[in-house]
Amino acid sequence: MSHASATQQTSAEDAGVDVPSREKVLVVGAGPAGLAAAAALKALRVPFDLVDAGKDVGGIWSTSREGSPVWPAMEMISSTQFTQYEDMIQPVSFPTFLRPAQMSKYLRAYAARYDLTDHFLPRLVVRTAKPFEEGVWQVEFSDGRVTVYRAIVAAHGVSSRPHLPEWAGDVPGGIRTLHSSQWESSDGLEGRRVLVVGSGQSAADIAVDAARRALEVRWSVRTGHWIVPRTIGGKPGDVAASHEPSVLGGLNEKIAEQVVRRAVGDPESLGLPGPAAPLLEDAVIVSDEIAPRIRDGRVTPTGDVEAIGEDGTVSFTGHGRAHADFAPDVIVFATGYEQGADYLPDDVVPRTASGALDLFLGAFPRGRSDLVLLGQQRVNGGVLPLLVEQADVAAYALHAEREGTPQAAQFRRLREGADSQVPLPAESGLRGRLGALLPPRREDRRGSGASARSASGSGAADGDRALVPFVDRELLLARLRSVRELFD
Repeated sequence: MSHASATQQTSAEDAGVDVPSREKVLVVGAGPAGLAAAAALKALRVPFDLVDAGKDVGGIWSTSREGSPVWPAMEMISSTQFTQYEDMIQPVSFPTFLRPAQMSKYLRAYAARYDLTDHFLPRLVVRTAKPFEEGVWQVEFSDGRVTVYRAIVAAHGVSSRPHLPEWAGDVPGGIRTLHSSQWESSDGLEGRRVLVVGSGQSAADIAVDAARRALEVRWSVRTGHWIVPRTIGGKPGDVAASHEPSVLGGLNEKIAEQVVRRAVGDPESLGLPGPAAPLLEDAVIVSDEIAPRIRDGRVTPTGDVEAIGEDGTVSFTGHGRAHADFAPDVIVFATGYEQGADYLPDDVVPRTASGALDLFLGAFPRGRSDLVLLGQQRVNGGVLPLLVEQADVAAYALHAEREGTPQAAQFRRLREGADSQVPLPAESGLRGRLGALLPPRREDRRGSGASARSASGSGAADGDRALVPFVDRELLLARLRSVRELFD
């Protein structure tokens, strides 16, 4: 959806002025997903409120937000091409890979462009959101107010439920512990021994950052992933990957793996476990710094944590360059996040046998037309294109329900089926002709395109909550775009 079609002069209903809350959609979270949903709802003249715990729009990217899982020196792993809305490109003065302050500035500009701040209620946290009949949600806010809304768009992202391993509770009190969502910088780590636990992108980034000041950094890795450079052949890696002829399937995968090996080397040569998946299916680590830091000894890979003693000594098992026990001063748990939202009842969204939320196209609970959960997936590279597509489909579906159009019933029928039943657009030209002669692409054979892999190598967290899953972005995007055509 192009939000540029939103009218310059809005009616009272368009602006949400004097519209009873029971007729509004509540968008929870004013980050990239929430702003995308707000802009799409406004373009369709669906009244809404936009709330966030912060005092400014931008979500976790807001420089004024307390407790954000991003830190000022962090550099995004996706290029500007995949971190911008289609109707407002990033400023040409910005670098290819943004820092949080630049992303925050961009998001504030986007909200101003579409007057989304007119709907914004800052410093407001949703304590509980309880559904009654379809289209009736009772919402309690942190200021004590209780309000009824027609629908909820949960756009709070994936960082609201940090996951910790079971043994985290056994860490002695003399050791400082924090989750990656609490990491701010390496300041104060001089003379300290740091243990970073986790297999994914955040763990690698924090290990590099900690190594700038810490006396010693160990990186405990359970599951192996490919390490890929930020740029390939002078282009941002995510841009280069988007131009690859994926129709070549396994051949393209072998070529890509050779390129990465030449640029970075095999993970095994660094003392890391071998990748658990082929490159084009893996939740890769994008970094130009982690391999050099390992080679120069500033970061030392080690195996999975086996146990922690009463004196704080950690023992390891499995692979790694260092198997000796380690006595850390600081432990950073870069162990991922769990799906869902604490303000929603546990039973409001069905779960699969693995504990994952049962969401059609990653966002729409089966059996409910008044609830959407955006951004409950991890992808390689920029997630913003996926968030925008989910937000657009959500806005169309909520508008159709409000107006009682035939498309509402059609979408409900689609939503009750499997993702794999959504037809993919046919490819034309050379790609289409080649595709007819070659075996199905690997991601097509996987069905839904979702993987149970997670940052810690498991799809399920301890208990019945699942970690945020890794999905194939392009396949999910294709299915979302196919469903969006239903409303054209």
